[in-house]
Amino acid sequence: MNVIEAIQSRHSYRGEYKSTPVPRQDLITIMQAGLSAPSGCNKQTTSLIAVDDSEILERIHAVITPPICETAPAIICVIMQKINAYRDRCFAIQDYAAAIENMLLTIVELGYQSCWYEGHITDEDKIGYQIA
Repeated sequence: MNVIEAIQSRHSYRGEYKSTPVPRQDLITIMQAGLSAPSGCNKQTTSLIAVDDSEILERIHAVITPPICETAPAIICVIMQKINAYRDRCFAIQDYAAAIENMLLTIVELGYQSCWYEGHITDEDKIGYQIA
């Protein structure tokens, strides 16, 4: 599959996931693609945490309202640091968006389905703090 095919075939999957574990090497490959994304002034504001332990996944799912991706065998948490990059401007949102897009395309390339869930986890509801 080339990058154009990956872009055109990628879609958000909100169905039930297979219970088959995702090999650690695939999670590493996906995260490496994310960390290879550009970042404003190369400040590298994005960090990633893969979670595939069923007990930890259950604890994370318990705090997400409304429930999402409950059957996913793995998730990747995207963490950003607000670091000013240029003229007192922070590009962390653009940085993590680029990282996520790289990961979404890599996920398609590896034959998986995924969905970017950000809207459910906002600063207002403090779900990110509960997950942490």
